[in-house]
Amino acid sequence: MNLYGNEWLYDLVHEKPPDSEHVSFYERMIERFGEPVLELACGTGNYLVTFREKKMDVAGLDISPQMLDAAEKRSDDKDLESKLIEADMRNFNLGEKFRLIFIAGNSFQHLNDVTDVQATLSSVKKHMEADSRFIVEVFNPSVNLLSRDPEERFFVGEFRTDEGWVVIHENVLYDAATQINHIRWHYKNQYDKEERTVEFFMRQYFPQELDYLFQSNGFSIEEKYGDFDESNFSRKSKRQILVTKLEN
Repeated sequence: MNLYGNEWLYDLVHEKPPDSEHVSFYERMIERFGEPVLELACGTGNYLVTFREKKMDVAGLDISPQMLDAAEKRSDDKDLESKLIEADMRNFNLGEKFRLIFIAGNSFQHLNDVTDVQATLSSVKKHMEADSRFIVEVFNPSVNLLSRDPEERFFVGEFRTDEGWVVIHENVLYDAATQINHIRWHYKNQYDKEERTVEFFMRQYFPQELDYLFQSNGFSIEEKYGDFDESNFSRKSKRQILVTKLEN
């Protein structure tokens, strides 16, 4: 079963509170670069709804109807207009320009190959002005984590729900030929003896490769941060956060 058909499990692990460093970073970027804003791969609307509550003009696009349904419900619960679009970020045309476009939560890593990246960047460029910005956030690949024994399970976390605690473990299989990490989450409710498994895949983008993909597709890299505090990217950084604009 795919993780993105289980929006409650996705939120259990990934949901960020309004005062988190993740949300605060993107809020600063919106204030810095302006509106309107487009979030690609918006998922269940965590960022979208947080910003729309603050009267920011943010729209969200996602390919998954299940995720968009959850985002719609999240918006309805707050009595907000959702501004949601069901589309593939590799091929969309909204007939509108945005001051800021961003992909949060490492969702860029669901682009499995260079062709997917090129298609996405081409679609993004159609929606940018000369002074617009496009921000992408991905992991900085860890050789140690990627080389873990695929038969061994590792603890992800323990999360409280209305039905009790849910414990998640994972095992991973990294394919060095495709640079895709195959991840399986095994989870169990404390009151339920049946274990369930979901899987998802994340393409790893190494630092020089990521920079080249943007630079060779018409973008210039204005900033490259290593974390949400806007510190410079370095060999010790866990993240790669690119702030890019259209090449002159």
